[in-house]
Amino acid sequence: MDDTLPSILCVDDDVDVLDMLKEYFTEQGFVVLTATNGVEAFLQVKRWQPKAVILDLFMPRLGGIGALGRIKALNPDVVVLLVSGMANALELVTEAGLSVAGAFAKPLDLPRISETLARAGVVAPTGLVKGDGSQSRRPVRARVLVVDDELEFRKVLVEYLEDRGFDVMEAKSGEEALDRIPDFHPHIVLMDVMMAGMGGVEALRQIKTTAPDTCVIMVTAVEDIDSARGALALGASDYVTKPFSFQYLDSVLEVHMLMDHIDSKSA
Repeated sequence: MDDTLPSILCVDDDVDVLDMLKEYFTEQGFVVLTATNGVEAFLQVKRWQPKAVILDLFMPRLGGIGALGRIKALNPDVVVLLVSGMANALELVTEAGLSVAGAFAKPLDLPRISETLARAGVVAPTGLVKGDGSQSRRPVRARVLVVDDELEFRKVLVEYLEDRGFDVMEAKSGEEALDRIPDFHPHIVLMDVMMAGMGGVEALRQIKTTAPDTCVIMVTAVEDIDSARGALALGASDYVTKPFSFQYLDSVLEVHMLMDHIDSKSA
């Protein structure tokens, strides 16, 4: 991960809350990491050293207070925001001898959380913050392989990405994707998780063996989200859940192109 990019770790055992945080802060231009329990959160902080952590107080497998204590011991300077469904969450943390930069009750006020992060010095790079939503055509700058066995969905993605200036190739299966990679050399692979024949996870394994530097982003339906998260441990760079907006896809691609130093000269 590029240390110049601000990263945020979002920790919550509620999948809906986690996906909401991931989508919002990705669109803001942050690299967003996720964890569903305190143990995962501690390991993510140890590995990636995020600039900030948005932490649910009550979770299985090392709850928020235990995770906060270990995270602060590992990195005292990390900005931590607490989220909880309880009004006395901040008191519980204070009684434990710990401190956070802010505490927020659910349902979450995302703009307020963003403002609190900014006051703590955690801001997205201006080049990634979306302005007027302009969809102006970009120069060709990166090769994207779209892998999905759903023809209509695949064609829509291919058309959109080509219009945005990407060099795009498509594949309808994991096997076909593996055949295309040696000649096409994609910078980014958008890989559906569930496909007929070779699925996305197995295709990911083989891509990481033959082309380990390729950025693979898993595309999944909500019911497949556990498989997509498991793919992160196998080398996937990220995952997006269907349905997603084109603006969100733009943000995800923008972040990973910056992380991998892909620009208009890469095509």
